[in-house]
Amino acid sequence: MIRTSLLAGFATLALFAAPAMAQNVSNISNTAAGIGNTAVQDVTTMQKAKGGLAGPNVSSVSNTAAGIGNFAGQSALVMQKSKGLFSGGSSATVGNTAAGIGNQAHQAATVMQRSKGPFAVPNLANVQNLSAGIGNHAGQGVLVRQR
Repeated sequence: MIRTSLLAGFATLALFAAPAMAQNVSNISNTAAGIGNTAVQDVTTMQKAKGGLAGPNVSSVSNTAAGIGNFAGQSALVMQKSKGLFSGGSSATVGNTAAGIGNQAHQAATVMQRSKGPFAVPNLANVQNLSAGIGNHAGQGVLVRQR
């Protein structure tokens, strides 16, 4: 009987703690592959984690043109906020790739991150731009703001 009460108590505690440890994850990709294809995408991701043990915000945005004569265009806005005693911080990865022959990949990205709390983990932003092959163009404009 005591064991049942203890288990019920731990289960209740876990249910109350779960929202405080919530984690936000988004993975967004835009791809034009093959011959003569076009892919255009506008993305807005807003993530907010709040609580004593606020989980991290994780966002991955990628733009790819691969093959022959493809175009991939993407506009991305990533806003991440984490607030709590032990806030988990934020991580954003933004990638732009043109690979193959005569491809174009254009990306405009804005990443805004804020982590607040006495024991807050720092924010991480990773931005990549790659052009590989013959006659490719990978253009990228990025603004990263971290507080």
